[in-house]
Amino acid sequence: MSLKRNTDQKSKTLIQFYDEAKNSDNQFSSNLGELMINWIKEIDSEFKTTEIWGLTSHYHLILQNENDYTSPNYVVLIAGHDEYHLEYLIPESSQPWENAYVKGATKSLEEAMKMLKTAMRESRGWIDSNEL
Repeated sequence: MSLKRNTDQKSKTLIQFYDEAKNSDNQFSSNLGELMINWIKEIDSEFKTTEIWGLTSHYHLILQNENDYTSPNYVVLIAGHDEYHLEYLIPESSQPWENAYVKGATKSLEEAMKMLKTAMRESRGWIDSNEL
């Protein structure tokens, strides 16, 4: 598996974390959990060698290129209301201000994966990946 939960959050895997939300009585949380599990499974199926580390913050999934919670938050995945939302950090040399992000959303998992690959490439967090 290429997407791993940061070891500082070792109590549950990413799937277990979002499965808890999926099994919630709250409709929003349940939908969010299901969308995130689908997204994580798709990431795992498409990225076989690229190392991606995930941190959860509330229900956001923060993607980093190393197992260090202080690393840059290159990509942030958010789901809810049947939509996939994504943000990526603009490289420092191109930022109009400190910590500037690009945001986008889609209802399609296929499109969300295309957006994720673009975000990973454009953020320059995974410059050595041959899967982008």
